[in-house]
Amino acid sequence: MVSWLDCWFGDQLIIRSGALSADPEVSVISGPSGVGKTTLLRGICRHNQSLNPRLVFQEPTLLPWLSVTDNLRVVCREESLQKHWLDLFDLPRVGDLRPGQLSLGMQRRISIIRGILAKPGLLLLDEPSASLDPENIERLITNIQVATRESSIPILVVTHNPIDFKDLEPSYYQLAGRPAEILRSTPSNELGPD
Repeated sequence: MVSWLDCWFGDQLIIRSGALSADPEVSVISGPSGVGKTTLLRGICRHNQSLNPRLVFQEPTLLPWLSVTDNLRVVCREESLQKHWLDLFDLPRVGDLRPGQLSLGMQRRISIIRGILAKPGLLLLDEPSASLDPENIERLITNIQVATRESSIPILVVTHNPIDFKDLEPSYYQLAGRPAEILRSTPSNELGPD
């Protein structure tokens, strides 16, 4: 179970406190733009430090002056483990490249690998499928399936497009209202228009 306190911006309550189950599976939280999805992820990180949560942002935060291998070395020095995850994510020959030499989809996948290598108790993904073409979304979903199978790390995804993640058979939640609160949802609710 992960929980969070009320999230404020100045004197405005943005998100009400709450909790949700985060068993070793994938949970998907959707909601319209501006509802506070990223704010929620940050609140979860702050309130669940015992889980050593790792937040992977929508825009990759790889260090541009370092190679992929050196970016992964920031959290894990074990080269065989780095190679294992690069192979699993279909990225076996990118270790010597810098982030600027990779597509956005590849950078996001490297960021997810870095998150996994940090050995978190909870991995949070902020809009991982945003602006990716269908082929790269499919590759991303396959990689997330591998991550859940190999690592048993609970993964929480926030997205505008919950349909992108249906093959993961996730638990569905919706962030709605002003101030926003989390609501348990069903695939039929989530797979409709935002």
